[in-house]
Amino acid sequence: MANFTELKLGNNRPQDSKKNNSKSLSKEKTLFGAGLLAVTVMSGVFLLITNGCSKGSSRSAATNIEQPSPMNPSVNPAPIVASTQPPAVVPKPAKKRVQHRAPMSTYTDPANGVSFKYPKNYILKTGDQPQLDLAGLGPIKTDFVRPGGVTVAAIEVPRSSYPGTDFTSAYFGVSVNSSLSQEQCEQFAFPKSERPESEPPAVSKVKIAGNEYAMLEDLGGSDKQESNTKYFHRFENGACYEFSMGLGTVDDNLAGLKPVNRSLVFGRMEQMLASVKMQPVAVPEVAKDAASHPIVEGGKE
Repeated sequence: MANFTELKLGNNRPQDSKKNNSKSLSKEKTLFGAGLLAVTVMSGVFLLITNGCSKGSSRSAATNIEQPSPMNPSVNPAPIVASTQPPAVVPKPAKKRVQHRAPMSTYTDPANGVSFKYPKNYILKTGDQPQLDLAGLGPIKTDFVRPGGVTVAAIEVPRSSYPGTDFTSAYFGVSVNSSLSQEQCEQFAFPKSERPESEPPAVSKVKIAGNEYAMLEDLGGSDKQESNTKYFHRFENGACYEFSMGLGTVDDNLAGLKPVNRSLVFGRMEQMLASVKMQPVAVPEVAKDAASHPIVEGGKE
C-alpha cells in the first residue's frame, strides 16, 4: 500500500509540472509576441524617422548643390556695381557750316587768248574804261620794261566789300605787251631802286595754280592815302602778259575805322589770278572782231 501511494504521488508531480510548464510557455509566447510586436512597431517608427530625415537631408543637399560653372573658365562675369553718378549727357553733333560760294562770272578775250573768273558783284571794265580813274586810284599803270603795253580788262572791287575798315578801293587788271621777249618779260620798269642803276629791284618767282610768274611788289604812299600794288608777268603766245593788283586805303587815324586785312584783299584777287587760262590767240580776222566784243559769261562756280 505504501509503495502504491508513492507511485501515485510520483505520477501526479509530472503532470503538475507539465501544466506549470505549459502555462509558463504560453506566458513566454505572449511576452515574446508582445516584445516582437513592440520591436516591429519601433522598427517601423525608426524607419519612418530615418526615411524622413534622409529625404530632408537629400532635399537640403539638392538645394545646396551649386550650379556648374560655364565651360569657358577664362570669362568671369563682372561684378555688378550700383552706379551713383548721373547718366552721362551725350553731346549733340555740331552742325556743319555750309559755305556758300559767291556767284562767279567768266571773262574771255579771244583776241588775246586769256580768260579768268571774278565775283559777280565786282565791276568789270574793258576798252577805254581802265585808262580812266579806276577805283579812285587813277588809271592803271603798266609796269613793262618797254612801252607798248595795253590794258584789256580790269575788275574793280566795290568799296562796300570791307565795311568798317580803312579800305577804299582795289582792282585786278590784265595788260598785254607783244613787243617784249621772254627775257624782257621778266623785268619791270619800276619802282626804281634807290641804289645804283646796276641794281634792279628785287624780282621773285612765284607759282600760282601751277603757272610760274615773275612778281614785283610796289609800296607807295602819301600823307592821306596809301596804295599797295603787285605785278605778275608771264610770257605766253609770243607776248608778255601782266596781271596787276592795286589796293587803296584812307588815313588810318580816322575814328571808328580799323586797318583792312591786306592779306585777305590780295588773297581774293590772287584767286582771280589762279583762275586765269591761256588759249592760243585767234586768227587776225576773228581777233579784230572779238576785240570789240569780249565775252562775259555769268554763273555760279
